[in-house]
Amino acid sequence: MKTKNMAMSLNTTKNRHGICSNLYNYRYAYILLLPAIIAVIMFLYLPMFGLVIAFKDYNIFDGLWGSPWVGLENFKAVLEHKTMMKAVRNTLVLSFINIFGGLPFPIILAILFNELWNAKFKKVVQTLSYLPHFLSWVSVVGFCYSLLSIEGPINNLLIQICGEEYVAKNFLMESKYFMPIAFLTALWKEIGWNSVIYLAAITGIDSSLYEAATIDGANKLQQTWHITLAGIKSTIVVLLVMKLGTLFGGNFELVYGLQNVFTIDDTEIIGTMVYRAGIQNGDYSTATAFGLMQGLISVILILASNFMSKKLTEVSIW
Repeated sequence: MKTKNMAMSLNTTKNRHGICSNLYNYRYAYILLLPAIIAVIMFLYLPMFGLVIAFKDYNIFDGLWGSPWVGLENFKAVLEHKTMMKAVRNTLVLSFINIFGGLPFPIILAILFNELWNAKFKKVVQTLSYLPHFLSWVSVVGFCYSLLSIEGPINNLLIQICGEEYVAKNFLMESKYFMPIAFLTALWKEIGWNSVIYLAAITGIDSSLYEAATIDGANKLQQTWHITLAGIKSTIVVLLVMKLGTLFGGNFELVYGLQNVFTIDDTEIIGTMVYRAGIQNGDYSTATAFGLMQGLISVILILASNFMSKKLTEVSIW
């Protein structure tokens, strides 16, 4: 027993020296990482202490710890909110459309990029496709308003096609156009960037598989289905699992930017409700309860989808 304790003590000492040695040997790399680590701690971990607001009747004059404790009353208020069910429905519909409706497009684009043989043309097209990813959502929303306004190019094009009997309309002022516009806008902004990940996975597939398939008489469509898609299956599953965590998140910046007084009643999502309750109305307790419930549901969705993925496809994120 004494020998075992001595051995454990020696291993602990050796591990401690090993960590200290690594810290010293890679000290310059750790110094470069230090600002990012500090930023993560300050903006992602320290604010988590504020979650206690969800269980209090928070008042800025009483402070975080001086405000009275109300238990689960704020969560009850969230569930009884008059527009809660409509916001949940809109959030789920928009998220499902963006996640599952938009899933095939970056994969198809990556496959098309992989088939291009002209390197210069391929680089130009790729660059143009993922440039919108670096635009802010405010810029994208402004572009949408200019494009879809009454005097915008879309209405002008429809007038040219349909003739003078066509009456120009402002599409953003009608709720029935909101979901298609939001989906197409998000797809245009992110399709190029998402295709980069799939293209990297495709380039990792062994080229001898395609040569063998060609010898066996398989055409391009068969090679794509049985080799390309099968080869990037794990990448598709991992990205899908990660995206399912945002199912209750919607896309706050895009939705809030596209909303106006004509469509707000029909297009409210959970994110915009949290913003209006917490920032505009000053109800920080209810807004924190909104956010906490949203975060917990996202974690549950990630765990559940990862578990199902592991059981059905033997692919998971951990």
